[in-house]
Amino acid sequence: MKFPFWPNQKGYRDIELGLSRVYDLLVRLGNPHLKIPPTIHIAGTNGKGSTLAFLRTIFTEANLSIHTYTSPHLVNFNERIILTGKEISDEFLNECLHECKKAAEKFPEIAVTYFEGITVAAFLAFSRVPADLLLLETGMGGRLDATNVLPKILASIITPISFDHTDFLGKTLAKIAFEKGGIIKKNCPVLVGKQKPSALKILENQAIALNSELKSVGKDWEIIKQKQGFLFEGFSRKILLPQPSLLGSHQIENAALAIAAALNQKRFAISDSVIKSALTKTFWPARLQKIKSGKFFKMLPKNCELYLDGSHNLQGAATIVEFLKNQHNKKIFVIFSMLQDKNCADFLKKISKKIDELLAMEIPDETKSYKAKEITEIAQNLGIKVENVSGFEEAFAKISKNKKDAKDLLILVCGSLYLAGSFLEINNSF
Repeated sequence: MKFPFWPNQKGYRDIELGLSRVYDLLVRLGNPHLKIPPTIHIAGTNGKGSTLAFLRTIFTEANLSIHTYTSPHLVNFNERIILTGKEISDEFLNECLHECKKAAEKFPEIAVTYFEGITVAAFLAFSRVPADLLLLETGMGGRLDATNVLPKILASIITPISFDHTDFLGKTLAKIAFEKGGIIKKNCPVLVGKQKPSALKILENQAIALNSELKSVGKDWEIIKQKQGFLFEGFSRKILLPQPSLLGSHQIENAALAIAAALNQKRFAISDSVIKSALTKTFWPARLQKIKSGKFFKMLPKNCELYLDGSHNLQGAATIVEFLKNQHNKKIFVIFSMLQDKNCADFLKKISKKIDELLAMEIPDETKSYKAKEITEIAQNLGIKVENVSGFEEAFAKISKNKKDAKDLLILVCGSLYLAGSFLEINNSF
């Protein structure tokens, strides 16, 4: 389904942090969050989804049954709730939502937000389908995120932290780190990816206060680039690993963080061969994803490659720059849009030197999207060659006119996961 019937989808990204409504609704439902499989909880700014994807594939390769909870979805809401490897069915999802709605509407009514309601419904589903493990991704922040209601978990993972959602999480990296680190539990292992010193210090202090052992990259494990692949060294293991299937050097760091978490937990035995196999099989859409089929792909000349990326903050822009600087002797088109609460100017400034032309558009059916003319004005002020287009159809039609270009072409659709989702749906490539 595109969106669930409950809670109200209007303003579904409106944010109201707090846990009291979630706890109250869980109590009315018999506390399903206390009946779910052992859980690894993941917070951070960048790489949460990719790290989760690597972990999911590692544990699946070890013949374990895995639930996952992620957000946002790209095309169908059911992508968010995976039960033992399969998207939740519409029928079971509606059953859980009806039960949650009925409980919430009892007097006195519990006015949960959109994310709170669907998270409680997910916990209800997870409690009713047996599995070995749940991989649980926060929606935003951590301390007051609706997912942060489990009294005990298998491990916490904190991926790299950068500036995002500053109106809610704080204006400094230290404040944001404090919110993200709120998922750390007492006497529970914490695995921490690459961090700025100010963020790492906050996380270390939080772990100490809760008597939780914190292990971090560079101190407890290392990743060393090799001629082919890379070497993971940590937790009394040295594993020579292949290049991950996900593109970008940052994915090596995400993979290493997932490996560290898999090896650090003591409940399930994970072999070197399982890890090696998993890294080559991991898939996570809209993360420098190469598109090889679909409506728009068919419009392109043979000397063209098409990629899709949902990055929307400065760290994501840096990842794109690193990817593009290795695309030698190619003419690079970027089809771009972004939500209004993101830093469009700084994102475009970051990638401006690596692109030949920007095609600015609005995200389809998205009221919070920048207008194409707004993006065009920002790009022009940065000296970027830019043209606004009405949508994907016009953008790809313009690019397809470059069939006789002497250079190979590279097209990157980027700026928002919501833009990426619309592309996948219209292109019919999901």
